[in-house]
Amino acid sequence: MDEFQRRFNLARSGGGILFCGAGFSADCLNFKPDETLGTGAQLLDLFNAELHQNPPYRNLQNAADELWNKIADNGMMTLLKERFTVSNITSDMADLLRYPWQAVYTTNYDNALENAAQAAHKQAEPLNNTDDPSIPAQNLPIIHLHGYVQKWNIHNIRESCVLGTESYSKLTHVKKWLDRFRRDIDQAQIVVFVGFNAGDFHINQAINDLTGLREKAFFINRPTAQADPDVTAAQKRLGTPFFTGRAGLATTIRNLLAEDAPKEPRLASFAKYTPANPSATVPTQEQIENLFLYGKVEPSQLARDASNDVSEYHIRRSAIQETLDAIADHTRIMLFDGYPCDGKSLLIIDLAYRLSGTRPVYQMRQAYENVLNEVADILHYAPNAVLIIENCFDLPTERLLSIARQFDRQDGVLILTSRAVAVDASTAGLASLQGLGSFRKMPLARLSRDEALVLSDLADQIAGWRDFHTLDHNARLRFIENTCQASLPHFLMRLLRSDYVSNRYREEFNKLSLSHTEREAIIVALYVAHIGENAPVSFLSNAMHMDYGAIIDGMNARAGNNAFLLVRRNGEIIQTVPSIGAENILQNLFADDEVVDAIVYLLKNLAATYRDPFEQRMFNQMMRFSILSKVVTDRTSIDRFFEHNKQEPQIRRMPLFWLQWHIAKCAAGALMDAEKFLEQGYSEAEEYERRTRKTFDRRQLDDRRAKFLMLRAEKNARVGAELFRDIKEAIELTDKILRQDDPQYYPFETLAHIAQNYDVLGHHLDATFKALLDERLRKLSIYAHQRIGVLPSGYQKEKAKSALDSIRPGI
Repeated sequence: MDEFQRRFNLARSGGGILFCGAGFSADCLNFKPDETLGTGAQLLDLFNAELHQNPPYRNLQNAADELWNKIADNGMMTLLKERFTVSNITSDMADLLRYPWQAVYTTNYDNALENAAQAAHKQAEPLNNTDDPSIPAQNLPIIHLHGYVQKWNIHNIRESCVLGTESYSKLTHVKKWLDRFRRDIDQAQIVVFVGFNAGDFHINQAINDLTGLREKAFFINRPTAQADPDVTAAQKRLGTPFFTGRAGLATTIRNLLAEDAPKEPRLASFAKYTPANPSATVPTQEQIENLFLYGKVEPSQLARDASNDVSEYHIRRSAIQETLDAIADHTRIMLFDGYPCDGKSLLIIDLAYRLSGTRPVYQMRQAYENVLNEVADILHYAPNAVLIIENCFDLPTERLLSIARQFDRQDGVLILTSRAVAVDASTAGLASLQGLGSFRKMPLARLSRDEALVLSDLADQIAGWRDFHTLDHNARLRFIENTCQASLPHFLMRLLRSDYVSNRYREEFNKLSLSHTEREAIIVALYVAHIGENAPVSFLSNAMHMDYGAIIDGMNARAGNNAFLLVRRNGEIIQTVPSIGAENILQNLFADDEVVDAIVYLLKNLAATYRDPFEQRMFNQMMRFSILSKVVTDRTSIDRFFEHNKQEPQIRRMPLFWLQWHIAKCAAGALMDAEKFLEQGYSEAEEYERRTRKTFDRRQLDDRRAKFLMLRAEKNARVGAELFRDIKEAIELTDKILRQDDPQYYPFETLAHIAQNYDVLGHHLDATFKALLDERLRKLSIYAHQRIGVLPSGYQKEKAKSALDSIRPGI
């Protein structure tokens, strides 16, 4: 009840959804108020009575079809309008409508909600299921998913009136409204079901896998001495049942509205950070090991380290103080850039804890369509607020820049993170941020000597890691600073790929006897982690057509007090082991075919739906051979992956798909297939341009063509004119790519590849061919050294410079 009251009060500023089932208006329609209550049951009785059917129909659709044939459209409409028109409503129904709902949904035909809104002096807009969901309502929308008696006429009665399960398959408009219903509930603060017993299959299908629904869904049932156990069980799967009745809910609303409304803005994309209380005890060895091996964070121990100015649980990075100093010096937008497992998330938590003492802190959970308005509302409410967005380049460049502009030279602070390996797809986003005067990029550099010492002490707590325990104190420090290059990712790679960690993962995995669905859920969650993301529950639920939250919660409940450390849920985010560890598990605990089957199913589902920017990025990343090949090595399984994906038209039409299959065939040495698939990629690019009348960016195709020509020349021992044409075309393609706007590092690597192959194969060319290629390569190399200056500093420039440094002097 406390959570119900909290959410109910919070949603007064927006995000309250009311759903009314048959029980809401049953007494006004003289329906019998028992546990069988539902429009379907009442309709069946009504239709049987009209048909004088004996024995009566037990199937609603059969009864409806027979009556419709008998009395036609006009007769059916007249009958339903007479039966489902309400004249009087109760005071508690009016009180329910006084609450500032964002939207009201109902499966009822009747006009009780509209009458209640009128009695509550609330402007409402009744919407039939044949109305367009994309048109915004000016007043409180009351949406009749099964049709609305007051909007029926002889032309739309058959199209609008939902009569049981069979009707859903015929009514295309209902699906559009159910999609909007899902979206509204996904972003809601609270969802209150009144008079709905959770027995409607199609409504359940729309909501049973939504993020965090169980925490914010509440079912209001009539008071009863003994609740029906099946109804209660069905409701508990979706939320929390209460047996206070409609009158009890009305009392809650009256009391709530008598108090001042909260001023804090409605949050959907962001969640307010609440600092943990510092632990009263030192961290245990198990807690430290769980942090390193499983990425399981104990917030109270992070708080203890911060408040006591110690590093007894984790490495407190020097970047924290640098950030606080930068904020004091009026830096307002900071980007932390680092490789996977570089400690960005822990650094963000440390900063949130330190900053929350003087500023409200908000962390992005998932970017919804209204995220820009939400940022503006937060800053209006708290101008000095701190907003944290991890993996910021997952957002479209324009949206990220629009958010950042709201902080430039203002009081608020925007803290961003990105993976260095992702910057190759985000140069435009980075360049746009660098144009803001309050922006500062803060790369996570090598560990300092003090940080390396802390890491050595903490790693010593990992009891079974022989590679480390065999070293003395000084040798451990040399191992971190020299062997691991003072890099936390390099260090974790050694740790998380060790035999000790593999055995620990196996022991944890064997804690439970997992069903096929649970194994599939774990594979997908680990695959997303291996890409470098902690995925929202909603993304995995919607993509896999299952309630991920319930699956993960079920595994953790069975695992006991320590929970299931491999995959767990933190609010609305699925968390797993660190990305390097995720690769370890996928490689060692699952067969290649099992991984392929799970990811193919996910891609198939994603291909068939509209994808937001995050889903689109995941869709593209999961299709990449470079991602797949780290955990699947069997060539037959890899071919199965691409063959299955090819069956989906939305995937087959993507040049990216054929490019990835081409890369896989190159890796397998099947050069004839590789060339054929690359040509298909070019064909799909042409088809895309014909279909959309937009220009397709062929840079990646051209770059792969140049690399392929060098690979073919090397593998097939091409000589003479053929070799000359291959190298000449590769040079021309690379030159073309380098001259385009927003260059990235990969054409520099291609140039290095061409130069190295030319050094090896050049003796197969005569003097004339060699002279021509020498001149072309020399000019291209000079231009590349000039062009490197426009690359963003950091990952892009370092990769490009490394490639050019590998080219023999004189080229």
